[in-house]
Amino acid sequence: MAELRRTEAKAFFANERTFLHWMNMSVTVGSISAALVGISGHAHKNWGQGYETGSIFVRGIALAMMGIAILMTLYAAHNFRLRGEMLMLKMDGPYDNRILPITISALMIVFLSIVFVGAVVRYVDDSKS
Repeated sequence: MAELRRTEAKAFFANERTFLHWMNMSVTVGSISAALVGISGHAHKNWGQGYETGSIFVRGIALAMMGIAILMTLYAAHNFRLRGEMLMLKMDGPYDNRILPITISALMIVFLSIVFVGAVVRYVDDSKS
């Protein structure tokens, strides 16, 4: 006879906690993106001709980050539903995904590094003149 497995309540709470952590991170990424869009728009309009190219580039990066934030939200919702179903059916894992979090982290490091390097280059160019 097949043995019934018992799913503990803490597994459902862990699923919910993971969902909330992903949502928190997507809101953080979206907030950084919105701030970059706002600053680049202000620079484009008010800081003069020399900032146009940089502000358009930063705006493109910010929009890509906003897309990532939306994808993170969709990923969180999908995983929450999928893991909830797996817990209800008392299925054995896998409950983790190791590829997507690393990919998102790498993309965020690249985007923010580009913005940082651009700001440093701009600062050095401004201090020379």
